[in-house]
This record gives sequence, structure tokens and C-alpha cells, in this order.
Amino acid sequence: MKYYADDVNLHARIYAMKSRLLTLRDYTSIVREKQGFCREVCDFQNTVEVKETVFKEQIRDVVKLAGATRIYTRLFLAFLRRFEALNVKLILSRAFNRPVLEQWYDIGPHALFDRGLIKEKLTADDIRTILANTYLEEIFDDISSYERLEIRIDVCTARNLYDSSDSFHPEAKKDFQDLILKTVAVTGLIRQWRLKESYRWSDEKIRDHLEMIHGLFDSSPGRHSKMVEEILNNRIAQARKSAAKAPEAADIEYYLEQYFYNWISSVFHKNFHSIYCVAAYLWLLNCQIKNLFRIVDALRFGLPPEKIIERIVCEV
Repeated sequence: MKYYADDVNLHARIYAMKSRLLTLRDYTSIVREKQGFCREVCDFQNTVEVKETVFKEQIRDVVKLAGATRIYTRLFLAFLRRFEALNVKLILSRAFNRPVLEQWYDIGPHALFDRGLIKEKLTADDIRTILANTYLEEIFDDISSYERLEIRIDVCTARNLYDSSDSFHPEAKKDFQDLILKTVAVTGLIRQWRLKESYRWSDEKIRDHLEMIHGLFDSSPGRHSKMVEEILNNRIAQARKSAAKAPEAADIEYYLEQYFYNWISSVFHKNFHSIYCVAAYLWLLNCQIKNLFRIVDALRFGLPPEKIIERIVCEV
């Protein structure tokens, strides 16, 4: 049954779901006592299976709510598509003979692509046909390299999320798009550090890459980017004063993720009737999924509990 709830009912359900998100105490218990899925992490193949199970459990309520109320259907679907796009990256990696984990993100009845695709020997042209008339159709506007296709997948999913607000009334649309622009600013700065430190991209190449992403939105994330950069620079300056060495890229990434988590948590309660509680919950859930995946990987590699816990991004 579709569209069975009004906005007030859905917001109340979101508040209830938010109250069940994991706390630092919960994460600590999972890591130290090896509860639930942690007992099953023992080898490479099992790790993939565990992650798939964790994802399916975490996303279950969002899958159900995607058809609850008409105004939010596009938003919920766009959120789920961010994970489905990782499935497309998987089949692309196989087509380009790249090493890849065969982990599939199951978004239930909303999936456009079947898991059976990873068992087929597909070419780039095959995948172009599969993606025709979907939200990822545009990625083949430029197939100069596999890396370029990966970037275009990220761009298309971000734009799809941004455009999901078209069904909102003007004030809600403005609030949501502003939230997306701040998200783009934070993730852009994380990507900037990653490209510079891990991939040794030049400043010019990074700038062109980020300008290409920013140019896809009606308004530039520039205002948010400058604010986040200033906050980060202050943090780096403080770290250099109190530590023997400057923070590493992993430290920067963790700080930015925690900063964004704190901000998104603060806007959740801004207005019960606004878009903020719905959008914020989706971002907090996304962060929880990433945390659980990090725990799975860390346990597989035998990291000590205290090292795992100190990298958990959550409300403290």
C-alpha cells in the first residue's frame, strides 16, 4: 500500500527511529564484547557476507518508508540510490578488469539492477545499455577512463539527491538544498585531502575536479566550503601546537566526519515539521552504516578495541 502516512505521522516515526540509533556505549559493547555480527567476522568471504547482512538490516526501515508518503518518496529513493550506485561501480570494475569486492547493496523492491549482473561478463557497452533511461545514464557522456566513470557515478547520485527536493514546497526545498550544499562542502574537503595525500594529485587537478562537481548545483557550495576550511585550519593549527607532528590525512577525515555529524545532529531537532528531521536522520543512518562497516573491517584485521572505538563517528 502506497502513501499511507501523512507528514506528521512520518516525522513521528523518524523521531522514533532516530532514538534507536547506536550510541558510543552501544558501539563500545559491540567491539569489546563482540556481540551479534562481530562473532561472525573471521575471514575475507565471511566479511563480505556480514557487511551485506548489516546493510540490509540497517536500511530495512528506509526501504519500507520509501512508499509511505508521496512528498518524500523521491528523497528516500535518492538516498537508497546512493548505495545502489556502488553496485554499478562493482559491475563496472569487473568490466574494466579491476580488483573488486563482490559486495552487493540490497535495496529491496526499489532496486533497478539485479544482483545476477555480477555473474555476467559485461562490457562497457553492455553496461551503457543497462543504464539507459536511469539516473546513471549520463555517466557515459565521457568514458575516457574507468576513473572518470567512477567520478561521474558520484556526481550523478549527488545530483539525483539534490533534485529530489523538487517535490517540496519552496521553503523546504531551499532548506534541503542548502543542507546538500553543506554536505558537498564537507565531502569535497575530505576528497581534496584524500586526492592530495593518497593519490598525489596536483592542486590544479584537484581544483578542476571540485569545480566540476560544484558546477552541477544551482548554487555554489563555496560559502559553506570557506566556512568548513576555516574551521579545519583552526583545528590543524591547534593540533600543531599541542602535538609533535601535524595531523595525518586520516585524522583530518575523522575530524571532518565528526564535525559534520555534530552539525547534522543539531539540525535534526530544528523543527519537527520541517525537512530537517527527515534529511538529518538519513545522514545519521548513513554514518552508522559506515561505522559498522569500519568495525567489521577492523575486527577482521585484528585491531585492538580502543583503536576501533576512537575512530567511531557518533554523538558524544
